[in-house]
Amino acid sequence: MKKQISLFLIFFLIINAAGLRGQAFFQGLNHPVNARGWGMGSAASSQSKSASGVLYNPAVIAHSPDLWQVNHTMFPLDISTSSAYTVFTTPAPGKFAMLFSYLNYGSFTERDWEGAETGSFGVYDLTSSVAYSRKLSRRLSVGLSTALTQSRLNSLTASAILGSVGILYYNEISTLSIGLCYRNFGVLIDSFSGKNEPLPSMLMAGISKKLAHLPMILSVDAYQAYRDEYVANIGGEFIIGEHLFLRWGNSTRRFQIRGQESFKNFFSSASAGLGINFRSFVFDFAVVGLSDAGNISSISITQYL
Repeated sequence: MKKQISLFLIFFLIINAAGLRGQAFFQGLNHPVNARGWGMGSAASSQSKSASGVLYNPAVIAHSPDLWQVNHTMFPLDISTSSAYTVFTTPAPGKFAMLFSYLNYGSFTERDWEGAETGSFGVYDLTSSVAYSRKLSRRLSVGLSTALTQSRLNSLTASAILGSVGILYYNEISTLSIGLCYRNFGVLIDSFSGKNEPLPSMLMAGISKKLAHLPMILSVDAYQAYRDEYVANIGGEFIIGEHLFLRWGNSTRRFQIRGQESFKNFFSSASAGLGINFRSFVFDFAVVGLSDAGNISSISITQYL
């Protein structure tokens, strides 16, 4: 039954692609890259710690240490995404990052018009991207990234070459960080309908700061999701010593995903997370509430190099 519901939702998204600015496919591009980002309410476009904002704003990797990371996120209806990325320094000025992501909607039974089984098929998004960033000055950095992404639904495919550009201001003394990026512009190679549908591009702005009188980093992102929908995400990270971090977040999207009035409704779009440092490794966990639809859970493992 869950598979049937999931398949219906996928078809519904595809049918409504034109009205949602192309958001029906390439859904993985709109998610935080790791559990830290999920735990902080997806407010990550100005976050350079563990390169949390790399998928939103490539300029953040100029301030990130070298690292590798693997992530796994579970959505309702057995939908999941797995990703891996690394940030590294080369002899050339600046830093590079490489990201691979696989969003799996599951396997479905294919039937003919009489209802007889004819096989099975999978539905997925697959993305590979490379990002580069360098500092223009001690406080200002710029970055750009390019990605090859593909969505597949049985024999239907949609693929595109996308780019993102960003700029980041970071003051080490005040810990103020301000990011601005334009994401997911590019060229659509092919689409589900065979027509030139709009890409999921958007302008995003973010700001974060470590509070002066509280051991917490506060972060806010804002962007236009659809034609008349503006979204603001807010999140925080409490710094409990050198080895423990507690995270929280919320979003104005809670007003779009609210279901029937219930206790769960209060936590719609709210998130909570935990980070644990152990030597050069960091283990991150996060849970995001989706009201009556369930929740999203995410886990990340990072090693600083």
